[in-house]
Amino acid sequence: MKNKKTSNNTRHRRDMFLRTVLAVFTAARWFGIPTYGGSMALYWAIVLLIMLIGIEVAAIWKLIRALTGVANYAYGTSALIGRLSGSIFYGNAVLSLILCWRAVNTWKKLSVNWLRVETKGLLLSPDARIKRRITFVVSFIILCAIVEHTLSMISATGLDCPPEEYFERYILSSHGFLLHTWEYTLWLAIPIFILSKSATILWNFQDLIIIVISMGLTSRYRRLNSFVEHVVRYEKRDENTNKLGTEFYYQLNVWRSIREAFAQQSALVRQVDEELGVLFLLSNLNNLYFICLQLYQGIRKVDGVLINRIYYFYSLGWLLLRACTVVLAAADVNLYSKRALPFLFSCPSSAYNIEIHRLKNQLTHDNIALSAMGFFYLDRQKLLQVAAAIVKYELILIQYDK
Repeated sequence: MKNKKTSNNTRHRRDMFLRTVLAVFTAARWFGIPTYGGSMALYWAIVLLIMLIGIEVAAIWKLIRALTGVANYAYGTSALIGRLSGSIFYGNAVLSLILCWRAVNTWKKLSVNWLRVETKGLLLSPDARIKRRITFVVSFIILCAIVEHTLSMISATGLDCPPEEYFERYILSSHGFLLHTWEYTLWLAIPIFILSKSATILWNFQDLIIIVISMGLTSRYRRLNSFVEHVVRYEKRDENTNKLGTEFYYQLNVWRSIREAFAQQSALVRQVDEELGVLFLLSNLNNLYFICLQLYQGIRKVDGVLINRIYYFYSLGWLLLRACTVVLAAADVNLYSKRALPFLFSCPSSAYNIEIHRLKNQLTHDNIALSAMGFFYLDRQKLLQVAAAIVKYELILIQYDK
C-alpha cells in the first residue's frame, strides 16, 4: 500500500506541468477560449468572435476611407497611423482568438503524447519547481499587463477628467480611429470597451501560451541533460573497472534508453511546432509591428504631460520585455537540446559504445527548435536579428516621415 501511494505521488509530480497548464487553459474560458468550459463558455466565445470581426470590419472600412480620400482628416499622418494600428490591433485579436482556441483544443491531443513521453521509457525525476515557475510567470504577466493597461486608460483621459465624463473621453481618445464625437453613443461605447479589454487579454495570452509550453519542453531537456551528466560521471568513476558481459549489456541498454528519450523529446518538439507554429508567427509579427510603432511615435513626439511619458516608457519597456521573453523562452528549447553534447564528448573511451556515438550524431545534426511555420527558427541569434531589423525599419520610417 505504501509503495502504491509513493507511485501515485511520483506520477502526480511527473504530470505537474500538465496540471498547471490545464489550470491556465481552464481559466481562459472567461475571455473567449471555451475548450475547458461548458456550453455558456462556447456561446460567449462565438459572440465575442462575431463582435471582434464586426469591429475589425469597421476599422478596416475607416482605414480604406482614409486611404482613398473619401473622408477628410485634419491630422494627416497621425490619423492614418492610428487607423492602421487600430485595424492591426483588432485583426490580431480576431486571429489570436481563433488560433488560441485552436491551440487549446490541440493541447488535448498534445498533452496525451506529452504524458506518454514523461511516463514511458526513460523515467526521469520530476521537475518539482515547474509549477512554481509557471505560477510566477503567469502572475508577473498579469500584474504587468494590468499596470500597463491602467496607465493607458489614465493617459487617454488625463488626471483632470471629471468622473462623469471619463467613459466618453476614454472611448473617444482610445478609439478615435473608429468613432467621431458626433457618432458617440453609450450603446456603442460599452461593447467597444469590452472588446478592447478582451483584445488586450488575448494579445497577452497568445504570448503566455508560447512561454509556458516552451518552459515545459525546456524542463524535460534540462532533466535529460542532468541524467546524462550523472551517467557520464558514473562512467568516469568506473573507468578502470573491467566490465563483464552482463554489465556491458546493461550499460548499452542505459545509453539506448537515453538516446530513445532524446528522440521522443525531439518528436514532441516537432509536434508542438507543427501545431502551434502559426501562433508563434502571429505573436512575433504583432510584437515586431507594435515595437516599431511605439519607437516611431516616441522618436517623433511624446506628449510633455508626465503621465503620458510614464505610460509611454512603461508600455514600450513592457512590450520589449514580453517580446524578448517569448523569443528567449522558445530559444531555450534549441539551446538545451544540445546541452548534453559536452558531457558526451567527455565520456571516457573505455565506456564508449555505439549508442553514445549515435546519440552524439543525433544531437549534433538534428536541429531541434521551435519555428514560425518554418519561416524562421526561434533561437537566440534571432533576437539580435530582430533588433537590427527594428533599427532599420525605424530609420526608413523617419526618412519617409520627413
